[in-house]
Amino acid sequence: MLFALSVALAYILTNIDGLFAFLALSSSGRQRAILPGFLVAHAVVIAGSLLLGAGANFLAPETLGYLGIVPIVLGLWELWKQRQTSALDRTSSRSANSLVGATAIFLALSTDTFVLLAAIFADSRQDMDHFALLGAFVAVAFLLLMGSTLSRGLSKNQGIGRFFERLSPFVMIAAGIYILLDTTTDIL
Repeated sequence: MLFALSVALAYILTNIDGLFAFLALSSSGRQRAILPGFLVAHAVVIAGSLLLGAGANFLAPETLGYLGIVPIVLGLWELWKQRQTSALDRTSSRSANSLVGATAIFLALSTDTFVLLAAIFADSRQDMDHFALLGAFVAVAFLLLMGSTLSRGLSKNQGIGRFFERLSPFVMIAAGIYILLDTTTDIL
């Protein structure tokens, strides 16, 4: 159960930018497209990462830990992008009036979560995958609840959004380092 909670926490922390995109878009009156788009995007992320993680069973076990390099690179990429422009500002300017548009926005913001969750599925024992799934579902429910609740009250506070947006790359880098250190690559 502790594993499920740690997966949920990692999922939530790598999706803070998605939460604030949810807040920004839903505060502009697009709730009918945002809510289903959020759910569809996360269903795709969870299903895709489970399939990718299961496919990793065919890889040599000593190479699985190197999947941790991907979240590190994504975290560094996000840090670089933050220096250029704000992801929240770019997301707010995109069209999200349709289910497809909202889903595309949330999928684009969930690539780090996808890679992290796929690495967790690939790196964990198969009997632990149901705990990872539980953690992912709990995280989506929590993000949805928080997004819906906060959109009513904090929709205009962009300072908080920028703080969590800046925190997200560091979470990715830390998760990647954890994956690198806590896998069969330890024996190399």
